[in-house]
Amino acid sequence: MPDAHTIKTELVTQDFQEGKPLPNVAWYRNDILVSNVSMILPGGGSTHVQSELRITGLGRRDVHSELTCQAFNNPRTQPLAATLHVDMNFGPVDVKILGANQALSAGRRYDLLCQSSGSRPPASITWWKNGQRLEKTKETTSNDGNTTTSTLSFIARKEDDGKYLSCRAENKMLSADGLEDGWKLEIQYTPEAKIILGTSLNPDTIREGTDVYFDCIVNAHPHVYKVEWRHNSKALQHNVGSGTIISNQSLVLQGVSRSTAGNYTCVGYNTEGDGESKPFYLNVMFTPTCKPNQTRVYGVAKQEEARITCQVDANPTDVQFRWTFNNSADSVDVASSHIARSGTSSVVSYTPMTELDYGTLLCYASNRIGHQRVPCVFHIIAAGKLINNTIIINNKR
Repeated sequence: MPDAHTIKTELVTQDFQEGKPLPNVAWYRNDILVSNVSMILPGGGSTHVQSELRITGLGRRDVHSELTCQAFNNPRTQPLAATLHVDMNFGPVDVKILGANQALSAGRRYDLLCQSSGSRPPASITWWKNGQRLEKTKETTSNDGNTTTSTLSFIARKEDDGKYLSCRAENKMLSADGLEDGWKLEIQYTPEAKIILGTSLNPDTIREGTDVYFDCIVNAHPHVYKVEWRHNSKALQHNVGSGTIISNQSLVLQGVSRSTAGNYTCVGYNTEGDGESKPFYLNVMFTPTCKPNQTRVYGVAKQEEARITCQVDANPTDVQFRWTFNNSADSVDVASSHIARSGTSSVVSYTPMTELDYGTLLCYASNRIGHQRVPCVFHIIAAGKLINNTIIINNKR
């Protein structure tokens, strides 16, 4: 039988052989008389009575209808009858993704439903993404067989944003094309942030006093409503007075110092959450300076060797040291044979022999950034060793 959308004439024929008198033939459609026209066809020594029934415009209403042909030739006997049960195949009349056109969150799992009705036998439903068939589906059919529901287990991914998701319903018994419903995916995801150093800056040559600026590049959907800057995990605030300028997605650090060095990140916020960039380590180089809390005064007896330690902070830490000795009469460099170096520390071996050997030792350090501007100063006095920072006077003459 044809699809309901096809207008066509169907011919149903029934033959009856002989009978005396010849029978009358009638057609009933669901017990309603629709035709009683028949033809007598002689030949071959017997007579046939034939009746044809033409049905036009078959549709869904005709499913399960009954066509009955009756032949009778007298009122005293039961008529002969033959019944035809009409069965038909139909394509689906609709297909719909339930809850379509909604924004999905990346990383979340969704059970998406697609429903189709009107197919006979029940429709087969398939899911597609940009023309590629998707698996992980489950199909159920209503008790009356009229509605098919397919469930797609779908994990939204950022890469799916803008792709076309659809479901197709088709009756495999028919050659006609099926029906399709779908929508363009909108995938929302937490911001992806990245720090970029100003193009004119070389991260390996930043010194104290340099102006440094960063840009935060954020990829997010929906758009970010806030960008935050952090230094060593602590949020930065806009403060022109201290040289920290935050504007939109840019950060400017004016006149950086060694305390400015460290890890910088930027964080983008949207309705999906917050995303922090990988840290950018700002390396600020500087000339050597004296470390605080060093022993500055050494009480040394004549002909006693003292070991004076000079410690500096420097970046880079590859430093060279120079020592000089000053007294009331002269200033001389300490011989390199008396100087030892270990990293950012230097130890000088010094033995006063006369009164003129008491005075001040000056420690100068340098690295590739420059020379130490203010030396580390150590006083050598005629005394015993320091015990708990107390000078013990030596009475020896």
